[in-house]
Amino acid sequence: MRVNFKLWHLGLDDKEVPEDVTHVIVDDSVRTIKEETFRDCKLLVSIIMGDNVKRIEQLAFCDCRFLRFIRLSETLEYIGWCAFAGCRSLEALFLPPTLKYIGREAFWYCRSLRLLVLPNDINLSNIGKWIIRDTYICQIARAGGVEYEYNGDVSIINESVRQFHEWLIHDMEETPFHKLCCDSFVTTKEINDYLIENGNDSALQIDKIHGMTPLHMLAMNPYASADCIASLFNSNMEAVFCLDNKERTPIDYARDNNVRGCIAMSTGMCNHRNSLRSVSQSEYQT
Repeated sequence: MRVNFKLWHLGLDDKEVPEDVTHVIVDDSVRTIKEETFRDCKLLVSIIMGDNVKRIEQLAFCDCRFLRFIRLSETLEYIGWCAFAGCRSLEALFLPPTLKYIGREAFWYCRSLRLLVLPNDINLSNIGKWIIRDTYICQIARAGGVEYEYNGDVSIINESVRQFHEWLIHDMEETPFHKLCCDSFVTTKEINDYLIENGNDSALQIDKIHGMTPLHMLAMNPYASADCIASLFNSNMEAVFCLDNKERTPIDYARDNNVRGCIAMSTGMCNHRNSLRSVSQSEYQT
């Protein structure tokens, strides 16, 4: 029977990554993930980075085909060419607002990728061509009339790339609650303030582009605190059971992307069930 191997990656030149590694925690001492460091780690499932990583060099995680969860450094500035290319199981990636540069085809053939959150103020000229080529996001964008061009006049290709990346940055502006839930610095107060202003039913709103409720997106957000998630689902318990267009609930996503949030939701549901049972027993005795 295979035993999962957890690696504390210290960034030492003479420390090779085992081929059978499944979970990686990047030490706070690491500033750069060097090129090809984790390339072809075919059993790798999750990466948690310390918040001092500034750069991820080219091909660093290329062809990690079972990689499902990445918690990036909150101070990350640079992602190199094809850094995550071929990470076929990756569904969502939340890029921190500190990010300044994304290399060409950084997420090429991440075919399951359906949600990529870019910094609002990133300079479009610092985003390489076709960063999400051959991903599920391309299908979503195509349905909305936006598509990469790969052949023909250079000016046409460049314009298609610009339009695509503009769409990617602004795709959730029509659903501000969803956009808030994807913010890496989202706070419990912001969640509560939105619910007070817009009502608890806003927790059930489904966006047309991704087919998710705000709780789905918050559950996928690795930076969101358990308190944030609890404040949202406590406002409307129905949100926990809502299915997205993949027939999955928020707790399904939290299990892979936000363990603390998953525990918070499970605890909340248990408390809610116990309170209903107490009320039922009280009514019966009456």
